[in-house]
Amino acid sequence: MTAEDLDEALRQQLSHWRTSLGSGAVRVGWKIGLNVPEVQQKLGLDRSVVGNLTSATLLRPGASHSLAGTENPKVEPEIAIEVGADGSIAGLAAAIEVVDFDRPVEDAYEIVSTNIFHRAVAIASSEHDVSPEGLTAVLSVDGEERESAPADKFDLPAIVALVDETLAAADESLEVGDRIIAGSLTTPVDVQPGQRVSLDLGPLGSVEIDFTD
Repeated sequence: MTAEDLDEALRQQLSHWRTSLGSGAVRVGWKIGLNVPEVQQKLGLDRSVVGNLTSATLLRPGASHSLAGTENPKVEPEIAIEVGADGSIAGLAAAIEVVDFDRPVEDAYEIVSTNIFHRAVAIASSEHDVSPEGLTAVLSVDGEERESAPADKFDLPAIVALVDETLAAADESLEVGDRIIAGSLTTPVDVQPGQRVSLDLGPLGSVEIDFTD
């Protein structure tokens, strides 16, 4: 896939985003996707891709979320970056993204233009002056640990810069207060109705979602 194709896919995605905002949704921020090197190689990508977040899919931490209409729902434990002035990092928070792998991971244009499998996200309140260095992200389902990983596995300033650069190519830009979910810290985990999923990031906080039919 060429850079021009990727930019066009993002422009199509952002056209739907603007329509959603025009219908009353509120801007929340952005998401990093397809950040696994093996997946990027398969799809012919040389970098991660960017999706959007709005209030239309934002869950209150601890809220329930219906999986109706999904085909292959999974959860991804993530760190949410709060963007400060001049692209600085103003705070960090625990986040769980709900995705639906309802199609093969084969067509990068289709994946990006349809917002990278995104279905919902829960983001905790930002913590300030807390580093992820040395912390462990623990994802649990119904109180049982399912996945864990170092919370500092990503270069967060580089992620902010990537989102800023990607948006600029589509005539958009970061804004102070935007939240960026920085990519799954572990392998995505299957989820079913009736389950409760929680993410614990220690001093960076925690978040959970109850899933229903």
